[in-house]
Amino acid sequence: MKAVHATGDVAKVLEAEEIKPTCRIGFFFLLVYTILVFLRPHEWPMFVIEFPLLRIFLILAFVSYLLALTPKIWNIQCTLLLFMLFVVILSEFRAFRFFANSFVMQDSFASNFLPFLLFLGFLQTIKRQHWIMLVSMGAALVMVQQSWTQISNPLGIGWAEAAMPRGESLQARYIGIFNDPNDMGMFLLMNIPLAAYFMTQAKSKIMKLVYLGCIVAYLAGIYWSGSRGSLVGTFVVFIAFFYLRFGKIKTIFLTLVTAPAAIFVMSKFRAISTDDESADARLEAWYQGIQMFKYRPLFGVGKEQFVIYHGKTAHNSYVLAFAELGISGYMLWMTFLIMVFVMLLQVRKIDVNRAANKLLFAKEQAAAVYLIISMIGYCTTAFFISRTYMLFFYVYAAVCVACYIRASRLHPDIESSMSWPLFFKCALWAFLSLPIMYVIIAVLLGL
Repeated sequence: MKAVHATGDVAKVLEAEEIKPTCRIGFFFLLVYTILVFLRPHEWPMFVIEFPLLRIFLILAFVSYLLALTPKIWNIQCTLLLFMLFVVILSEFRAFRFFANSFVMQDSFASNFLPFLLFLGFLQTIKRQHWIMLVSMGAALVMVQQSWTQISNPLGIGWAEAAMPRGESLQARYIGIFNDPNDMGMFLLMNIPLAAYFMTQAKSKIMKLVYLGCIVAYLAGIYWSGSRGSLVGTFVVFIAFFYLRFGKIKTIFLTLVTAPAAIFVMSKFRAISTDDESADARLEAWYQGIQMFKYRPLFGVGKEQFVIYHGKTAHNSYVLAFAELGISGYMLWMTFLIMVFVMLLQVRKIDVNRAANKLLFAKEQAAAVYLIISMIGYCTTAFFISRTYMLFFYVYAAVCVACYIRASRLHPDIESSMSWPLFFKCALWAFLSLPIMYVIIAVLLGL
């Protein structure tokens, strides 16, 4: 079935205020895939299924997408991710590895491009989006509960058999792709705005308390993770909440008033200082990332090659992007990321009174606000950990873009796809972010 672009034809297809969701079986496969990715029950010790369930349900969802989903959405970001995959291949060729590391190309397709495409296509209604968000929140609660069993166990082993090293600092973690306290902390942080969204939408006081309880649980999980980047991200997320709710002046005042409390909390947390060994290792990794970029500025040293050249990860998603994929990959990835924010901000600033369906558009607008905050949480914590290619980031990005596309069919002032002038502005901002990033890191390094 021929794909429909998010410009022109798709606008005609989506002229109705609401479209009936299609391909329910495909969305079911995608929902199961989401549960497997976030919750990872197939890796629990009571199950431990060696069968490649993740790939199977991803393939089933993709086949359903090809055969039964209408309309199909292809926007500029899909093209960016496809070009990013091409840059990964070119980077391998530039290093004369050719197809020796073919798994990195397969991983880019299966963990970045394909999930984004499928979630973008299947999230035709806000109800479907709510299902994905609730699965994410439920998985986050399971992680928190598992973390509590970890810190309660003298051996530091939780019921999911994720081992936590015992020492002066707490560093709880989950399993699978979350078997790192920083990954789990980032994921918990990104779920706080989702819980806040459902709390604002809930009509029952009991449900509001339930979602408030989720936020408290996520904060506890972040504390138990011992992730300093997630702690910084938490402060930034709450500042973003306040800014979007009360504006710039009150936010500056709040920041000044709460700064002493924030400093006190950080002092009681795992030390955040350029004087400790961990901070020194991060700064050294950033320095090495800059050297790799200078060595191969166009296509980088290759995806997943940073640890080969340096021995340790980059501890910074932005450094990892330009070190491994050069300016070509960094530009594509950063433009992709900036476009997510621009799309959500467009939904947020539009007057709801001009919408074809005010009630439905108000829900989309509210979702856009909290998704902005969630992505701010990702961008903040991404400065401290190497998660350029992390699967759940592309799932969240697809949720954000799907919100924009649904809103575009409800409001005459929103383009169904970003205009080319605005796209080029995003690309320009992405380009300017590279020297800015370089200056920030150079200052931290004392170069």
